Amino acid sequence: MEETRIEDARAEDLEEIDTIIAELEISKGRGNLILCVVNAPAYRDGIIRVLKDRFSSKVILVKEGGDVIQSLKSEDFGGAEVLIWTMPEKLTEDLADALNNFRELFYDAGISSLVFLSQSFLDDVIRKAPDFWRYRGNYYELKGRDRGTAFEAIDALATSLHYQNKEDLLRRKRINEYILEKVTDEREIAKILNELGHISYNLGAYDNASKYFKQELCLSEKLGDKGGVARPLILLGWLALETGDMAEAHRLFGEGLKLFQDMNYKRGVSSSLHNLGSLALAIGDLAEARRFFGESLKLFQDMNYKRGVSSSLHNLGSLALAAGDVADAHRLFGESLKIAQELGDKSIISRSLFHLGMLAQDRGEISEARRFYGESLKIAQELGDKSIVAITLAQFAHLEEGEGYLERALDLIRQAEALFLELGSPRAEGTRIDRVWLEYKIANE
Repeated sequence: MEETRIEDARAEDLEEIDTIIAELEISKGRGNLILCVVNAPAYRDGIIRVLKDRFSSKVILVKEGGDVIQSLKSEDFGGAEVLIWTMPEKLTEDLADALNNFRELFYDAGISSLVFLSQSFLDDVIRKAPDFWRYRGNYYELKGRDRGTAFEAIDALATSLHYQNKEDLLRRKRINEYILEKVTDEREIAKILNELGHISYNLGAYDNASKYFKQELCLSEKLGDKGGVARPLILLGWLALETGDMAEAHRLFGEGLKLFQDMNYKRGVSSSLHNLGSLALAIGDLAEARRFFGESLKLFQDMNYKRGVSSSLHNLGSLALAAGDVADAHRLFGESLKIAQELGDKSIISRSLFHLGMLAQDRGEISEARRFYGESLKIAQELGDKSIVAITLAQFAHLEEGEGYLERALDLIRQAEALFLELGSPRAEGTRIDRVWLEYKIANE
């Protein structure tokens, strides 16, 4: 069988996809109903492209129950060998009725049907269309690579505020709020607003952070301070990235980069390139991420700015992990961690430990993974870094689920979901799906 190539596929997924292809080959010319759970639409579409290259296929986009009934009753499949169905985000009542009451049509059609659905859709099918669920043939669950968690782009350069723990951060917050009421110099006010924005960002209070950065931006524009304008633009870009507005993040990072280039401020340019690389990594453009991180790392090394070097090495590790180069990822995370420990930079230390935990988990070194996650979580909690706390809790939950500790996994995923919701993060939906699945598994054990 020729090699299956699908972007973002895990190794175990490739084996499953090859099994699906083999099953579709065997079942040519007769009815068959195969269910395949894939949460990410882009990943699902990549799998469909591979299947369309292999088989004469008809793709049916389902919106309501009538789409299923009419398609199967028409018997006009255009010579297709396989029917590929993509289900909507939610299972409506009429769609549940169609699947439950007309399930036999999938077999009567005399052609194999491969139905793609999300985990949340499947949860509803099991509850609301149980006859369809029982009537299925084989069932596959494909995970893909979770960019939101596994390849978290570090935001250390966006938050250059150095502090030892959450109490230190809150103390500085109180001091800055007091000073803000006393000073009258506008340039000093802009600096205080910037630090208050950083503090709010680190505490996960994104609305407050946005308010402070926007006030700093307006004041800097009034003063004609290009650097003062560029800084909040970059930081507002990170807030946009955290809340899933990639287009806005790209616009703000680009504007900040242009201002730093006009000023010939190399550290600002290198940080902006780093930020654009993080954005490219977050949306899965690995080639663009590699280019930005490479340029950023070179500039940081030329300036001997170790914190920037450490952060860039960390992100290059995330990039290597996304590309499947585990050995290089381990090396880069280790180098980043070593520099961060020399600098006492707890933010990068926490994130590097998290990724080393993921690598240990992938190797099956569960006790080592638990140790790394525990150390990462402890530091993140000390810092009050809600984002990395939530990410670590979610990954910890996946580890515990894999080891069969479902109640422990459910407790962890609930904590992660609550934090993501508090942050307004798009990752909240993924943790919600994980929670529903765990609740179902526990209820049906």
